[in-house]
Amino acid sequence: MRYFASLINNIKPTLSGHDTFPLRYGWLKKVHDQIAVQPESEEIDNVFSQDTAIADFGVGKNMLNAMRFWSTHTGMIIRDNSAYYNTHANTIIDEIANNNAVDVTKKLNSFYNSENIFADNGLDPYLESPSTIWLLHLCLVTNPNLMTYYWLFNINTKSELSREEFARLLKEFFKDHGLSAPSDSTIKKDIECLIQNYTTKTRKASDDFENVLEGPLVELGLLTRVNKQNIRALRGEKNSLTLHVFVYALINCWRIHNGAADTLSLEMCTYDECSPGRVFMLDEDAIIDYAEQLQDSNYSLTWTQSAGIRQFQITDGSNLTAIFEQCVEHMRKEDYSH
Repeated sequence: MRYFASLINNIKPTLSGHDTFPLRYGWLKKVHDQIAVQPESEEIDNVFSQDTAIADFGVGKNMLNAMRFWSTHTGMIIRDNSAYYNTHANTIIDEIANNNAVDVTKKLNSFYNSENIFADNGLDPYLESPSTIWLLHLCLVTNPNLMTYYWLFNINTKSELSREEFARLLKEFFKDHGLSAPSDSTIKKDIECLIQNYTTKTRKASDDFENVLEGPLVELGLLTRVNKQNIRALRGEKNSLTLHVFVYALINCWRIHNGAADTLSLEMCTYDECSPGRVFMLDEDAIIDYAEQLQDSNYSLTWTQSAGIRQFQITDGSNLTAIFEQCVEHMRKEDYSH
């Protein structure tokens, strides 16, 4: 819990705002498009609160709130005063680089932004590539403000949890860090929304088409419902997770924990907060498999095992920034080749 603890004074716990609606296909694209057609003006209204918003988005008020919540917390839109804007490769807010606030915009880069992904000529406007969904997930679960998500993927060590135990342990986590926990009802609703985001729903004969649709995060195969009360983490190999998305997350972890070093240990990559092992629920064998794939790639990274020390090592006099650029180029050519 070292990383979370180091940010504690700047964390703003967020467990509501989605109105218990999980992320759905089409939402991020729809928000992108609605914002894109707004006139550029200092007097622009909040696109979500305009008189025509419900008609424009084609959803009710609560679902509209959820669309705004998920678009904001995946870093696809940002708010400036009353207006919302799509993020793009040059989205830079001066204060972000200079303050210690825990802000989702720090996850943005030349690749991960709304224009690059969801514009009509973007890489994946209709979420057809699993790599996009993995990156959206990575953004959500490495944001300490989203404490329910952060705790489950980065702090929790239990493979199976009941809803009640989940809520109790989350409340203890708040208390252990001197944070005021929200109401039991708010915690319960956020946990339920998380479960809906990542697991297949139990379907009823009376459910309409809209209610039986699964959200994109279900595709990742990270959690399953054991019964009505319990969920289980599905730790191990992830077939849809490419080497390049793994490297993307590896670099993120490396920068957080050991940015000045040219090595990163297998243990840190597997067990530390925001590590690929944690956020993607990979075990050591799965991570070693990616490490061995690196040997056949042109990344300036290698996998070394010496004197019982297993680690990733930067090669060719390179650095994390250059390796990230390699990663982005590979993703463009291979993960989005369609």
